Amino acid sequence: MAQKVSHERFFSLLKQMPGAEKESLVLQFSGMHTSSLRELYKRYPEEYKRMLAAMQAEVNKHTQNRTIETKELRSAILHRLQKHGVNTTDWNCVNRFMEQKRIAGKRLYELTNEEMRALIPKLEAILRKDREKCESEQKLSQCN
Repeated sequence: MAQKVSHERFFSLLKQMPGAEKESLVLQFSGMHTSSLRELYKRYPEEYKRMLAAMQAEVNKHTQNRTIETKELRSAILHRLQKHGVNTTDWNCVNRFMEQKRIAGKRLYELTNEEMRALIPKLEAILRKDREKCESEQKLSQCN
């Protein structure tokens, strides 16, 4: 009786690779001999291992890039919060400000990269309004 092989690792990695397709990966690593994952595993075990290693490397690279992007976005937000007068050395102050419904409605570490990208223009608008208000007050004080 043939032993059933689990390709769980393959499918787990594939899920983390947007746009990647099973058949094209298998074809590529089998040297265009097959598009069957089972056949690649049985007939070309070394190519199967190389495919998994290449997929893992791609997922690691994507994860690392996403981590770098997350850090850059958080830094950009903290910079704007600091300009607004929020004490960015105190996470309670940062989170209290971020949790306001009009700002983000959740803590900074809970925001996705997409939410952080959307928040930056909002914070810029707040800073712009702060500047305009300050300039207006200065003009009024000079007139009196």
